[in-house]
Amino acid sequence: MRKQTRRAQEMQRLVARWEQSGLTATAFARQCGMSVQTFAWWRHRLRTLAPAAPIFTEVVRPAPPAAGGLAEVVLRNGWVVRVPLAGVDATALRTLVAALDAPC
Repeated sequence: MRKQTRRAQEMQRLVARWEQSGLTATAFARQCGMSVQTFAWWRHRLRTLAPAAPIFTEVVRPAPPAAGGLAEVVLRNGWVVRVPLAGVDATALRTLVAALDAPC
């Protein structure tokens, strides 16, 4: 898998912000001071580079976590999800990560 350029990573974060904004792509691009065509090209480019489905790695912890510890999940779009290890519901966490990492 090819490493993304800094610009591609920046645009991936911008597209993720747009997906959460509720704005049309045109309105969002204009709000950011970006050409609508450039924004549309990056959306298309990032979709072709992204894997079809999120890839998860099972984390197995050999011992109970220390009190107050956190688990950190970094998503492809750059978002970070931190949850307390004590009492975390794995199903709810998977559902949350899938929703946040889902393509438009």
